[in-house]
Amino acid sequence: MVLNAIAFVFLCLQAAGVYSDSHSYRYFYTGISDTGHGQPLFTATAYVNDFPIGTYTSHTKEFQLQTKWIKEKTDPALWKRNTQVFQGWEIEFKKGVKSLMSHFNHTEGFHTLQWMYGCELHDDGSISGYDLDGYDGREFLALDQERVIHTASLPEAESIAEKWNTETNEAERMKNYLQEQCIGSLRQYIHSGQEHLEMKVAPKVKISEQRMEKGLQLHCHAYGFYPQDIHVKWMRNGREEVPCLDANYVLPNTDGTYQIRVTIHITAEKGDKYFCHIDHSSQKETYVLPWEPAKDAHILIVIGACVSAIALLAAVIAIWRHRRRTVNNNPDYSVSPSPCIFGTTSSPKMSKNGQAFFPPRVPRWQRHKFISSLAANAEDHDAHALHPAV
Repeated sequence: MVLNAIAFVFLCLQAAGVYSDSHSYRYFYTGISDTGHGQPLFTATAYVNDFPIGTYTSHTKEFQLQTKWIKEKTDPALWKRNTQVFQGWEIEFKKGVKSLMSHFNHTEGFHTLQWMYGCELHDDGSISGYDLDGYDGREFLALDQERVIHTASLPEAESIAEKWNTETNEAERMKNYLQEQCIGSLRQYIHSGQEHLEMKVAPKVKISEQRMEKGLQLHCHAYGFYPQDIHVKWMRNGREEVPCLDANYVLPNTDGTYQIRVTIHITAEKGDKYFCHIDHSSQKETYVLPWEPAKDAHILIVIGACVSAIALLAAVIAIWRHRRRTVNNNPDYSVSPSPCIFGTTSSPKMSKNGQAFFPPRVPRWQRHKFISSLAANAEDHDAHALHPAV
């Protein structure tokens, strides 16, 4: 997939997620319209839980295993079979990108086509699966396993979904794959790699503060933890949860562990105490770390607030004097109170054609499936041959 082209959007306190002991086996495919960004035209990566176990790209032309214990416990013949499978998908994705560009009336530019499918085995023994397609960062098609049909997520995809549902049994084959072959492979991985997949590393936590013009920013940084799911929040006086400033992202480290930083803004309130709360599956109880302010922290907050108030007052006086001179020099000039002098206004947004322009929210993952010729020949493929063995 185009890692630098798509961002994941989360709500502040949902970004860290809620941990669980479920296991997953999933594949991510991405095709792009050109290589002007220095990335391969086609990429496919397999994951067991958070571990990338293998990757194929149009640059390497080979499925390369990335996890040591997978290499040790897997028949090398399967690696070669996967290479052949992905070489076929590379051809299909190149056709699919062009087909969807035409379908969306795109004649040029950078476009992406993505596919995600996978299965999960939950700690209560239940299973689930998913099969999603995306075009240019928007969900395009999805498998409804209960009704055993593909549903269109965009109006432009309705004709494709209808074609798949009436002319092929792709939905039924995909459902069977997710519930049988995919879960079967996942169980084998759990058995052979249990020591690695169930590894737990507790987070290290530190708190830092940053002086601002008005108050302080407090940062709670949890790092070096595994698995990825974690919940980090700030509490005031042990009872009140403090909203964080921005959406927080769990980021990977080079050693396979993860990190996250949660930031809040505070002003001087005598007696208030702040605590960072961390929940992670490596811990039996919530870890609580108190903020211990620097000796001059509260003084600096008060001084900063006073300086800001003085600066604001000076600005108001300067504006008042300027407008008074203008009125005296021009009797026809009238002055109306400005609501922005004592209030706050939001910063201007980027706009296009006079309308507010915001980055689009995108689903957590996107995907593509062989939509060459808008999947007209989907029925000609064998379901087991379409999916890799590792």
